[in-house]
Amino acid sequence: MSLDGPAGELATLTELARRGALLTNRLTGGTFTLNNYGVLGVDGATPLLNHPQTAMLGVGRITGRAWAVDGRLAIRKVVNLSLTFDHRVCDGGTAAGFLRHVAEQVRG
Repeated sequence: MSLDGPAGELATLTELARRGALLTNRLTGGTFTLNNYGVLGVDGATPLLNHPQTAMLGVGRITGRAWAVDGRLAIRKVVNLSLTFDHRVCDGGTAAGFLRHVAEQVRG
């Protein structure tokens, strides 16, 4: 794909999925999956890879929880992120860096 290719493909697949028109053959052969199990009321899980995937990011539900902020207890919106990856393809340090980056982007 060209540099703009993935963005266009993502827009196309997102629109098809929202309309309920995404065919099964468009859901296979991916290498990375984003799994939102939070909509099912689940806080966390361990995503399992299906070949040929190399990684999967799982996102749990967003809930209010007691959290330490500047040495004080406060209620904060919290979400669990779970990353499963194939060590044959990706080094653990790289995967941890990716997960940290995603968490920082979610935190804002």
